[in-house]
Amino acid sequence: MRHVMRNLRYLVLPLAAVAFLTGIEWLANNSAEAPVSAADWRKSGYGPASYEAARAQSDAEIALGKERVRNGRDQWLRQESLARGYLHRSRLSYTYDELAAAGKALSEAKRLAPTGSGPLLSDAVFAQMSHQLGRAESSLTAMDAWAVKSEPSMLAESVSLKGDIAFYRGEMGLAQSYYEKASAYGSDAGVAYRLAILSKARGDFDAAIRNFADANPKSQASTPFANASTAMHIGGVYLARGDYASAREWYETAHRLFPGYWLIEAHLAQAKALEGDLDGAIADMMVIARRAPSAEIIDALAMLLRADGRPEESRDWASKAAAIWEERLAQLPEAAYGHAVEHEIVFGSPTRALDLARRNLAARPYGESRVLLASALLSTGAVEGALQQLALAESSGWRSAPLYALRARALELSDNGDAAKKARAVAETLNPRIFEPEASLVWLSHG
Repeated sequence: MRHVMRNLRYLVLPLAAVAFLTGIEWLANNSAEAPVSAADWRKSGYGPASYEAARAQSDAEIALGKERVRNGRDQWLRQESLARGYLHRSRLSYTYDELAAAGKALSEAKRLAPTGSGPLLSDAVFAQMSHQLGRAESSLTAMDAWAVKSEPSMLAESVSLKGDIAFYRGEMGLAQSYYEKASAYGSDAGVAYRLAILSKARGDFDAAIRNFADANPKSQASTPFANASTAMHIGGVYLARGDYASAREWYETAHRLFPGYWLIEAHLAQAKALEGDLDGAIADMMVIARRAPSAEIIDALAMLLRADGRPEESRDWASKAAAIWEERLAQLPEAAYGHAVEHEIVFGSPTRALDLARRNLAARPYGESRVLLASALLSTGAVEGALQQLALAESSGWRSAPLYALRARALELSDNGDAAKKARAVAETLNPRIFEPEASLVWLSHG
């Protein structure tokens, strides 16, 4: 069971929710000394040392899971084991295929399981990863009804997932109480990750970095992939504060720890663009997009090509991304809504973007969804509606440079110059480079 929980812990980390931290002044984020150093970041103790090695291990894990299911189709535990294999693979994949396959295997496992048992925690993790809050809540509620109490690590993850659900529904005070309860079960990487993402969303960047470091206190107990993922998240924090050079250092660290991973390489390509090497960034991103045609990567490439004055190539690549988004929306709509909104706003139809943004908000009515909806509303000329959504996001505790930059733009359009200046000042406090032309090239890990 401990092995299962260790795996589930690392499955849910990148999609951990954002909640309140008590006693934090969100604008006090520019300390002189960084909490951790990329140069000192940790080596790993076990696990595949590269992306290709991890894929090979994942292939073997899924093949074994399929064989076990073939030899025992009526056994729910075998279906759950196969689903966990797919969930792990989905972290490496550039498609939604594995995540969708995990959902199907878990649905079958739940059908086969007798009352009072079943893959409920695994199912809740899948549901969170695919942004299906109702399914996650249903599995956790059923788990609460078990006569036999779970071990502390399972209880901690269950409570944390309840906090995630609360946050994504905009109930941040309730989310905070769940995270506090989860931490009472003992030190856990999942809680630390949640606190890190929370701090980043509130603009407390140093606290975010410290919490990410706390999520990996013992590097020898972590895999290269886990350590590299944490380093990449820290790079995203520096990106959010406009420190492009430090962000690149962390992406280079992530690449050193786990070479060959297309997502890390794409962040490095984006870093080149932010440093002014647009030709190099395009060349690198094009290689990555052909090798790992993720819709997000292709959109990032299309943006770089547009910035380089190559509109026809940009449209061609954006069309490729649009086809993938349509496929993803058919597979796992809730998981695709938010990113598809961004695609439509920049490369597609403002009307379609607005429809998807509203669907995204209905699925997860939290701060980021409101900022996305505000952006879609503004693209259709609905200035007052955009300002309303930004105010709701802010009142929920959401603090980001994009929020205040978008507010400044909306206020300028409504001829409210003084208020626009104030919003602009807040945005620049969070990210001094948010209004520079290069900021438009940040497609990956923006926020």
